Amino acid sequence: MANHLSNRAVKGLVKVGNVLCPANGEFPKYETVAATNQLDNLVQYAPESDINDLGMVLSIFSLMPMFVIKWIVGLCTNAMTNSSDGVIMATLRQLNMGLRGLVFSTYYSELAKPTQGTVKNPLDVIDFKLNRVLD
Repeated sequence: MANHLSNRAVKGLVKVGNVLCPANGEFPKYETVAATNQLDNLVQYAPESDINDLGMVLSIFSLMPMFVIKWIVGLCTNAMTNSSDGVIMATLRQLNMGLRGLVFSTYYSELAKPTQGTVKNPLDVIDFKLNRVLD
């Protein structure tokens, strides 16, 4: 069975994404462009236990108010500069890398499609063009 995230977990990821990628200038809010339909492709080769744990955390996030999500994301970000080797700091660093990886992979994806007509794709904002060379 392929690894996948539940709809509730995707809602939690969208909340985290809105904290990490808010609307800013020409950059759209995460939820308006994220390629969350590609999450299954991103996690298909990860260990099933890791995906289940991530899905549980994201499902819990989907039920939390935004100020708690912002606080947790802030803790995870600050843990990156903390040199402590404790279990809590190590877990926060892992969570930070996992969440940012999923959020930025789906936000800056060439498969990201704006849900509103006037919103630009983040790759268009940074003027990034993927050049594929086929043999």
